[in-house]
Amino acid sequence: MRNRRKVRDDAPAWAVLLALAAPAAALAQEREAPPPITERAAAALADGRLTPERDRALALVLELGPRAGPELRAAVIAAVAAELSGETNRPKESEAVFTYLEAVAQLRDPQAVPVLVEALPFGAGAANALADLSPGSFPAVLEAVANPGERPDRVGNGLTALRFMLEDGSLSEQQIALVRELVRDRLAGTQHHSVVSVAIRLALALGDLESRQTVERLAADRTAVEALVSPYLSDGVTPSRSHQRRIDGVQERARALLSGASFPPHRRPFPHR
Repeated sequence: MRNRRKVRDDAPAWAVLLALAAPAAALAQEREAPPPITERAAAALADGRLTPERDRALALVLELGPRAGPELRAAVIAAVAAELSGETNRPKESEAVFTYLEAVAQLRDPQAVPVLVEALPFGAGAANALADLSPGSFPAVLEAVANPGERPDRVGNGLTALRFMLEDGSLSEQQIALVRELVRDRLAGTQHHSVVSVAIRLALALGDLESRQTVERLAADRTAVEALVSPYLSDGVTPSRSHQRRIDGVQERARALLSGASFPPHRRPFPHR
């Protein structure tokens, strides 16, 4: 016999069709079924317990990055939300959340925008990840930054995310106009000194004359800075030595930026290699 798998000539027609279709059906099923390791990883991430399986699942997401499938993407995004809200029994001082955030950032998945906005207080990593998703992430970032009741660290890193979007050239003229209006608001009234320092940098990144003149006024006029930086936001008393140092710091930052100096954080798209 030249072919062991050859169907007998006298076999019934249905048997012939079944024999021919079986390899193709098996191959199609193999292609459609998700890899078992991916299923296990998604289940481990969905489980709130801190287990070695969860750690291995996180490592898999980091390895796959944008190639991770929908189920695994959804699982790690939900896991980050659980980490940020304290739903796991991980100690508050643990730095593991940064690894989870890196895994989500490397996905470059628009579904991660809400959790990345929540992660803004954790630093420039979330700002870079949101800039990677611009312009789709722009409305959520703008809303967080414009809210006067937001925490200063969330506002500051949100302003940094907007600066990254500007530097990337991913914003429309209309969106840039909204950023300009936002910066004007943030450099008026009373603000936390850290927000003022970041807003100054964003104002210069906008590149228009009015924004630059605002920074120049703050660099030259100490009274203007004293009126802007509220002494009640941190100390509860006025005046204080620490408040005076904050005023000095804002003016020094403004003068340095006007002279062309550059300070971290800098734009660093994901994935980091």
